Amino acid sequence: MKDPKTANIVDNNQNPDFYDYWHPWFDFSLKYGGALYEAALKSLATFFDARNAPIQKIENSMRASFDSSLRQRLGEKDITSSIARLVESQLGMETKGSDFLIAYSDYFSKISQTFQPIRGTINRTPSEIIPMGGRFHLHHYVSKNEKKHKIPILMVYSLINRHYILDLLPEVSVINNLLKQGFDVYATDWGTPTFSDREMSLENYAHEYVEKAVDKIKEITSVDKVTMFGYCWGGIFALIYSCIHPENVKNLVLHATPTDIEGKETVVERWTTAIDTEKLVQTFGNVPGFLLNLAFVLRNPVETMLKYWRYFNEPRSKSEMLQFFSIELWLYDSIPIIGRVYQDIVNQIYKKNLLIKNKMTVGNIVIDLKNISMPLLSIIGTKDDLVPPESSKKIMEIVPSPDKELIEFNTGHVGLCVSQIAHEKLWPEVGQWLAKRS
Repeated sequence: MKDPKTANIVDNNQNPDFYDYWHPWFDFSLKYGGALYEAALKSLATFFDARNAPIQKIENSMRASFDSSLRQRLGEKDITSSIARLVESQLGMETKGSDFLIAYSDYFSKISQTFQPIRGTINRTPSEIIPMGGRFHLHHYVSKNEKKHKIPILMVYSLINRHYILDLLPEVSVINNLLKQGFDVYATDWGTPTFSDREMSLENYAHEYVEKAVDKIKEITSVDKVTMFGYCWGGIFALIYSCIHPENVKNLVLHATPTDIEGKETVVERWTTAIDTEKLVQTFGNVPGFLLNLAFVLRNPVETMLKYWRYFNEPRSKSEMLQFFSIELWLYDSIPIIGRVYQDIVNQIYKKNLLIKNKMTVGNIVIDLKNISMPLLSIIGTKDDLVPPESSKKIMEIVPSPDKELIEFNTGHVGLCVSQIAHEKLWPEVGQWLAKRS
């Protein structure tokens, strides 16, 4: 006969799935809630220290205190390990229903593909679409402005969000800004991957796809070289191609590109490093966009909840509101990332930091940064909390190019693209740098 005092323990041992499922949730919730509580207490202490200051200064001090405290706490080992255990436990459970998850993810990918023509047209700079095979195609932007510079620019986008961040609205479009300065601009559009694309490799993207794009541009323009412009993870692709085919690259521009992960890490970077990418990819095939969105929200949920109230707490014009909601749409319009590519980038760059050490491999090719002899421009946001400035600076010391420049601009990751001050000062400066080398 069972001892009633141990009956529950025995039952739980016989049903380990129940414990394995809920314990990581409880552990993470406890630690995460504690981090929010500690940040709130520090923010409150700031209020008492500055209570005689102007209201705006008090609010700014409290926000800064809360944000820095929460980021520091969420990046510490106990919480990083806790979220890794939580994700891995859920993946272990979800594996049993992975066929359903794959079908579910594919369904929304196909819906997204249906709306792609609308999303890619409204408020965008007109472009000619050049099919390149599969879901990949090029945009060649149409401009009424005189082309003043011979060397065309190829914008290589990231895989995490859609390409239109550099062409968000006419008045804050990096593409439009460069066209007005007389440049001929092309851009990659990776499309929306489905489960059938899951085996595509980093070599397909960074070597073959970019190589096809460069060859096509050379064919259209009759030039020998192009300017490679890499945005965020797209900068990794541009960098890889430039190392493999330096003879085809006139200039290399890196925009908020992570190249050295051993310096200061962001919360999302630490979480990314801690999670078992193999199990993640095994479960989903491709990494769903909603997981990336969730990670971005969790790094500061209070800011996410309050930003609407703060933004609309004062009168806004129609154009300001349109820009705000356009940015919000882009932020949460994340596409699935090809599982194999995600795994390769995370394992080689985020976990082992091989790129900056000249040990990263793409296919059977070792990526050697010593091949970067062309002019190099690196653009970073000093307030970037997704790709910290330290992550983008080290490459300036590593590459041997005699012509290299670092532009540090006082804004965040998205602000580099869409802030009014960036379009008044940053992009004209970038254009001048390119004009001297085109």
